[in-house]
Amino acid sequence: MIALEFTGLCNLPSRDEWGLVVVSTVGTLTAAGCSARMSVRHMGWGMGPMDKSPVLEVPTDWEQSREFISGQPIRCRYKSMNDLSALVVSHKRASVDQISQLTERPTDLLLDRLSGAGAEEAYVLHTCNRAEYYVTGPTSARETALDGVEVGSDTVQRFDGAAAARHLLRVAAGLESMVVGEDEILGQVSAAQEEALSSLDGTLGPVVEKAIRVGKRVRSETRINEGNPSMGTAAAELASRQLDDIAESRAIVIGAGEMGKLIASPLADRGAELLVTNRTYESAKDLASRVDGTPICFEAVQSRVQYVDLVVTATDAPHPILDTGTFEGADVIALDLANPPDIEPDVEEMASITVFDIDDIGTIVDSAMSRRTEAAADAETIVAAEIEALERNLKKREAESMLSAIYERAEELRRSEVSRAINRLEENGGITDSEQEILEQMGSALVKKLLSTPTQSIKDAAVSEDYETLRTVADVFQVPDSPPEDAESDAPIEPRDHSDPAPESGDGETGHWD
Repeated sequence: MIALEFTGLCNLPSRDEWGLVVVSTVGTLTAAGCSARMSVRHMGWGMGPMDKSPVLEVPTDWEQSREFISGQPIRCRYKSMNDLSALVVSHKRASVDQISQLTERPTDLLLDRLSGAGAEEAYVLHTCNRAEYYVTGPTSARETALDGVEVGSDTVQRFDGAAAARHLLRVAAGLESMVVGEDEILGQVSAAQEEALSSLDGTLGPVVEKAIRVGKRVRSETRINEGNPSMGTAAAELASRQLDDIAESRAIVIGAGEMGKLIASPLADRGAELLVTNRTYESAKDLASRVDGTPICFEAVQSRVQYVDLVVTATDAPHPILDTGTFEGADVIALDLANPPDIEPDVEEMASITVFDIDDIGTIVDSAMSRRTEAAADAETIVAAEIEALERNLKKREAESMLSAIYERAEELRRSEVSRAINRLEENGGITDSEQEILEQMGSALVKKLLSTPTQSIKDAAVSEDYETLRTVADVFQVPDSPPEDAESDAPIEPRDHSDPAPESGDGETGHWD
């Protein structure tokens, strides 16, 4: 007859509750728990009738408990997406200055701060338009990301569980961006992963990896990043359509304000040679240096117009500043992005001048946004499907991780007990190779049968998110709180001999032959 006895500390559903797990005779498992308030929970688990064990008082102090229990106590906690939480400050609620207060801090120091506050994993995403902090573990850890920074409570968003994962997937897909579908955010999500890689070894790691894959999939399977949804890129696109070869063209950009900057950069990216002017010459010099252009005095515009192919004007003047005299002798495309217009209406009557105003460019922007809005619906469908797949994968991963640990311990125990039995038989007259083989087979068969029911129970509990059962299993078998090696594997983890893992006590004598 085999009698298995093992003991270990387990973490009950309440964080401050501790219990003692006791396993008695073959085929019967009993878990008797007592908290600091001496409340008792008895939990049976799919292997036979429920027998109540004596209730033992366990010290609530962790260090005292280590001395009270013989062996190596383990804190057991079933990990899932429920452990994930996020704190977000973005352009949707906060100003650029508020976001800058958060993002100007070094990421590595923030990762250390989050970990020091109890986060088991931490991930920090900083961009111009967002400061986002993801953790697994206590939600209090994420709040430390705001330490030392004054940010209004109405600017902060908090997400928990699957909602936190869904938000990150939407961010990577470009659905949370100021310009829907923009590509830069995907690179930023990937860069943030590299910085946090050493701490992404549990639930959060697969979530970040999934977000990156979703971002790539959305951009390859939808049209979410097609078109030119900003005024600057739309204006540059319009200019490219009107000119034979924009890379061989020269342009004057009149105005070095926000709109001037928005158009100058995409024109320079397309290879156009730029002259930049402004009422304030220093502003013209500053913008010209950014786009590798040439600053000119505002008064020199008329003398240069006849030597360029494109005139872009975007000042904040209260009245038109360019008239027919300005364009005399010129043959150019003119883009008037100012409101009110910078170009006199009479210029449109000149045969050699083609004028496009802000409404023409707005039509391009609206068209691009319409296409992106349609694509966003497809992207949302992809995100929803991928979240479901991620949740299934994490549930499967945890079940397989738990089974792997149980089977591994079972194999160790089987070898130990069979070896001990063989030694005892050899001391009492010897044992043949055939008899030794029979013992090996019996040990494997016994533990395989003992584990058949709990194996299915673990898989079912993971799928149905029955965390109480999973906690009980983890506590009874003393499954260590560590992540599996391959979160994306589709192959189930199986033991070599399907052996039964009874948890070990401190001296390694968790079971014996009588």
